[in-house]
Amino acid sequence: MDLQTRLITLSLSEQDCEQIESIIERLQAQYTSTESDEFASACYLMAQSMPYHLRKELNDFRNQRIPGGYLVVKGFSIDDEQIGATPSHWDAPWERPKTLREEIYHCLISSCLGDIFGWLTQENGRFIRHIVPIEKDKNEQLGGSSNVTLLWHIEEAFHPHRADMMTIMCYRNEEQATTNICSLKDLDIPEHYRKVLSEPRYIIEPDKSHTMENNNSSQWSLDEGHFNKIRSFIENPTPVAVLGGKPGYEHLLIDEAFMEAVEGDTEAKEALEWLFNHMNERKTPVVTNPGDVLVIDNRITVHGRAPYKPNYGPKARWLRRINITTDLVKSHEWKKTPYGRVIL
Repeated sequence: MDLQTRLITLSLSEQDCEQIESIIERLQAQYTSTESDEFASACYLMAQSMPYHLRKELNDFRNQRIPGGYLVVKGFSIDDEQIGATPSHWDAPWERPKTLREEIYHCLISSCLGDIFGWLTQENGRFIRHIVPIEKDKNEQLGGSSNVTLLWHIEEAFHPHRADMMTIMCYRNEEQATTNICSLKDLDIPEHYRKVLSEPRYIIEPDKSHTMENNNSSQWSLDEGHFNKIRSFIENPTPVAVLGGKPGYEHLLIDEAFMEAVEGDTEAKEALEWLFNHMNERKTPVVTNPGDVLVIDNRITVHGRAPYKPNYGPKARWLRRINITTDLVKSHEWKKTPYGRVIL
């Protein structure tokens, strides 16, 4: 099968869009921001009124009844003038954004899959992160990079309560930058490598977005104490397996730029290098357009990005990302309240 044909597309009809716009309007009448527990809870309930066929497909995807581990929802329109200029940085206002309509739509799609949440050490818990090109970060392994390949990764692979699902919505992509995707379903792993990769012989550290220097904001501040738990993953790492679960129902832990085999384990290193090369051979390149929502099963699917030349300025590439959990309570010991949505 041609790898490009593996990308499943869910297309919204005109009637679907009218139904969704009605839901958006109801939420817009009550909330001026998507960045609150109250909004997220209301959005989760309102998502039950989304078009039935869309909810069914997304529910099947969440439960892995749909093969692949990634799909795209198309058909939602964006007014390029109404949303304003692309932010020059992720540190954009939370209240009364010009993109409130688009943010609510993105949250509704995400809430069909589970509960949205954020990380305290990643933009102070923001639910919908901005992904825009930042010139000073162009060579970094960060979402704002552009000059280098963003290497294969599961979001927050280092953390036991990482997202189960994630969604990426495109606002602008005139540069036609390519997101690379690869699922466990795309791979053919030899048994001898599978055995090694299934053993706890690898160390994964937090990526740079969870560091204090990458959380400098004009709207809020975090101090060193907020990063104590993140530092513990660096100072006292626990070896993990790349593959977990029983055959056919495995999950995947990968963060190519921030992981390595346990020191001296040449067999584990060889298996990991083979896996990265195999993923490169089996990747699916995806170019999203305004209004598209790319849905990724973060349990079994890695993603990255090819280098591109950004338009730096008001029409630069602009994506938004949401993390989703299928069980909001399982991370209660990492939050202020069991039903809170920000992991500390």
